[in-house]
Amino acid sequence: MMKSILVTLCIAATTTIASAQSVFLYYPGQSQPTTQRVGPCFPLANAAGQLPSQASGTGPIGCYFFEDRACRVPVIELPGVLFERDPKSLSSLAIPPNGSVRCETSY
Repeated sequence: MMKSILVTLCIAATTTIASAQSVFLYYPGQSQPTTQRVGPCFPLANAAGQLPSQASGTGPIGCYFFEDRACRVPVIELPGVLFERDPKSLSSLAIPPNGSVRCETSY
């Protein structure tokens, strides 16, 4: 009985970890992308003040860009951008340097 409960908890934990959705931000000069979880608002610039050059996701992920760091003032020119597994260039997007982003799973 106790063993089956432990196995069930392990399976549930593994499923939760495996199903976590993330967006990957590729900053200039970094060898690995920065991983951000889907859901919370986060600043787009890294600690060096750089904006990412590319982004991708663990699956289809819709991201919304904001003028402020609290995700309250949307960037009107960017209603939403869909990121999938292949990195997408951000160079043509009007991303504010002091802005933030919030992403959600898209199906």
